[in-house]
Amino acid sequence: MSTNGIKPPDGTNPEQPNAETDGTAREKKLCSRCQELDLSVDKFVIYDGTFRPPKGSFGPGRRADFSLKTGNRLFQLGTFSDIEQRSCNGCPLCILAVKSICKSTECQEALALPLGDVLASLRERESICFVNWEIDGRDNDPISARKARTRRLHLHWNNKNVPDSYLVFVAPQRLFDINSDSQGSWEREAFFLGRELRTNGNNQVLMKSWLDQCSNHHGPACIGYNNDEFLEMATQSYFGVIDTLDMCLKSLPLKPGKSPKKKDSDLRTTRDDVEIVRINRDRYGSSPSEVSIEESKEQDYDRDLYEPYVALSYVWGLKKNYTTDISNIRIHQQQGSLETFLDEIPKVIRDAMSLVRRLGLRYLWVDSLCIVQNSKRSWNLNARKMNIIYGNAHLTICAADGSDAWLGLKALDSSGHSTIQHIEECAPGVRLMVSQLAETGINSSVWNTRAWTFQERLLSKRCLIFTEGRVFFQCHSATMSEDLVSESHGAGWSLDLAKALPQILHELRRRPIRVYMNCMSRYSERQLTQAKDILAAFNGVSNLISDVMGAPFIFGLPSSHFDLALLWEPLSAVSRRVPGPDEDFGDFIFPTWSWCGWKGGSMSYRTYQLEGVLANVHEWLTEHTWIAWYIRDGRGNLRPIWDGESQEIKACASVEERWKGYKDVIPEPEFTKLQEQALMNLGNPNEDDFIKWAKEQEIADKEAKLGEREGKARGNYYDEYPRHRERIREQRHRIVEDVGRGRARSASSDRPRGRDVDIYRDVNADIDEPPTFLDEYGRKISSDIARRIRSGFQQCLPDNPFRVYIEPYTSTPDKDFPDQPLLQFWTWWASLRLSKSPSNPNSPSSSPPLPGLTKFDISDAVGDWCGSILLSSDWVSKQEKMGNKVDGSRRDFLAISDAKAFTREECDVWTYYVPKERDSSEWELYYVLLVEMKERVWFRVALGKVFKQSFENAVGRKRWREIVLG
Repeated sequence: MSTNGIKPPDGTNPEQPNAETDGTAREKKLCSRCQELDLSVDKFVIYDGTFRPPKGSFGPGRRADFSLKTGNRLFQLGTFSDIEQRSCNGCPLCILAVKSICKSTECQEALALPLGDVLASLRERESICFVNWEIDGRDNDPISARKARTRRLHLHWNNKNVPDSYLVFVAPQRLFDINSDSQGSWEREAFFLGRELRTNGNNQVLMKSWLDQCSNHHGPACIGYNNDEFLEMATQSYFGVIDTLDMCLKSLPLKPGKSPKKKDSDLRTTRDDVEIVRINRDRYGSSPSEVSIEESKEQDYDRDLYEPYVALSYVWGLKKNYTTDISNIRIHQQQGSLETFLDEIPKVIRDAMSLVRRLGLRYLWVDSLCIVQNSKRSWNLNARKMNIIYGNAHLTICAADGSDAWLGLKALDSSGHSTIQHIEECAPGVRLMVSQLAETGINSSVWNTRAWTFQERLLSKRCLIFTEGRVFFQCHSATMSEDLVSESHGAGWSLDLAKALPQILHELRRRPIRVYMNCMSRYSERQLTQAKDILAAFNGVSNLISDVMGAPFIFGLPSSHFDLALLWEPLSAVSRRVPGPDEDFGDFIFPTWSWCGWKGGSMSYRTYQLEGVLANVHEWLTEHTWIAWYIRDGRGNLRPIWDGESQEIKACASVEERWKGYKDVIPEPEFTKLQEQALMNLGNPNEDDFIKWAKEQEIADKEAKLGEREGKARGNYYDEYPRHRERIREQRHRIVEDVGRGRARSASSDRPRGRDVDIYRDVNADIDEPPTFLDEYGRKISSDIARRIRSGFQQCLPDNPFRVYIEPYTSTPDKDFPDQPLLQFWTWWASLRLSKSPSNPNSPSSSPPLPGLTKFDISDAVGDWCGSILLSSDWVSKQEKMGNKVDGSRRDFLAISDAKAFTREECDVWTYYVPKERDSSEWELYYVLLVEMKERVWFRVALGKVFKQSFENAVGRKRWREIVLG
């Protein structure tokens, strides 16, 4: 361990064989720049309320009040060259700033460039280091609420290759004698402060103390999920564990004296049970009806039936791993059998077995050994229960060291355990240590890039994470590490916990759709060895969220919020998820309308695209969507995605009303009657659908060609007489002014003509709102839509050519015949033009372009701008290679829901395309899908926004059409 010249409390300076030195005895004194920070003990340890450490606990200090909490004001420490020079002159704070760039020997793996290149880049670019104060440790006092306890100095460089670091106050050395975080080992004054490492790979006691603290004191916050399902799974023949004492595979045993049958006496309510429910309600927002006392007692009983087991999360890597298969499963069930194969079993699994025993536990679940790898049935049954397996494990060991399973858990090995610390005394009594958040090391690991490990960590209630030669403990209440002292009861928390991935689940009961959007965005960044596993590796997360939403997922999209779930976008160029040269997806095909149908980049629900929607999701779903969605099941029949009349439907259980989805209601009789009348106009269902479809396309093509000729003619007219176009826009503006003044526009010479008649009608239509009807989604459907076909279909498919049959709603699709990736529905179709958008980097609303995506403008038949869309540059290139020019081309668009407004980035200049001011033009837009057709099926290309009026003024005029989207 490096001491960096730190003197022990007695003032001596004994020789340190591994101490860093340049061969000269230089006095360490803060430079003039660092002195401006005016460091003292009271700036790191906050004295308020009942917390006043005994005099002399931290050495000299002024004990003056320090009003600054978390400071947004940045203190410029200087350029790297200046800081480097000052560190050579002996400034201890500058030494720490330099050391923060590489706080451990493994940090080069965390940087985008080798360390030498990073340092050279810092010098050449004159990179600047900034410092600001941040609140670190906080108390969760049930009486006085949350209070700040400690602060850190936050170091960050204006160089993306250097991760952020912190300078943490180091607790007094007299507290370093006990290497444990068990209750009573530490005095309260040391919580959230730095700890000087004294061990070298012997951290078993420390890890055991973390686990015990969580198990014994954290309570309901760290209880697993789906306990009824776990009880059912534990009895099944497909679920087994490794007995690390007998070294064989077996089913998870019951605890001695336990029986699956519950007794009434075990469910008696006590005062302690009431307190458990109260804590659950306060932490998760659950109401008493949602988490009853009896349910809490029953869950606790079920959890205690079986012996605890540990799960392992790790990276397989490219090397061949020893696995269980049909040929050796019987051998692996024999006592001591796994000892025979230890040399073939990857080191990370061997280390995990050893750690389980050292922690006083016995059973371990590892996918490669507990799943029969060449059995499709065993693999599928286990893969569908990942949320149960990891969510109910007593502990999950996360092996984030290295890039495969053969490196092992480095922190258990004295030669691999990283004990390098950078500590300096920067003021009297102020010893500071360079620290990075646990997430910094975790995020830089290969383990954190893998898709399967996302849900394994997220769903686990407790994790021991091994990365960069260190070990961290994370649960839902605390984050604990070797070099920071944690609050023993989990009643307080620090920045390490706030940044942890599992924290996003704290919103699950309040806003499940928000949790889903967050999880999907983070998960889509991850990598898969087998591209076909994209949904299987997300299955545990979707199961967990689905339980709260009360509705199943459809190809990775929650059916309770289906219209919103479709509004995802790629953040870079992506390509279709189809089998590669060496891949076999079987009969499974991924749809273009779901994020799971694409690969090569991350997906997201972009906030600016969803402006107005996220303010009240429930209101938007019930007032601004209209499509009745159906999906083709495995037998080729249609099944409704939602049906409020079904007994199986349960509305989303979100605690906050605005995040709820569709309603479980019976549609109004008037709506049902209008739909029955619309179905009568559908025609003879026995008519040859192929001939009918061909005729429909022939008519559509004629309309499009006619519209294109008219558009060109009008376009030439506008080019010759540009004032005419300006006159129309001025006329639109006058209409807005007239409506604002309340003047009725009668038949006169001033009345608008031509295409502006439609605009005039639209303005007046806003004055008298049409009646609405409640449909099977609980939505307010306008009379215009209610009179149109929504649930009658004629378009058949080659596999099912004779008729369209609609099955009743079910929340449990057939597992043997999985759904086909085909949506069938009715909506508005129109043909509009695309043109490449001119870039304007000087625009105040412009943002950095997304890699591999190109912005295109959407225009109507006469070339007026009406919307925008981001297209994959690869798709554009492929189209042009096939001779299909994109810039200036006519393309097909489907309206899928209402959009509230354009952002300034999307629409810099308001051109009065609709005769309203920008601020009063809300909900005048559609969310649209740019689609292309192949073999009578439409496929999604991109998501955009357009004015609704553009569908009236389109090249191919707006039509209500039956759509099959694949």
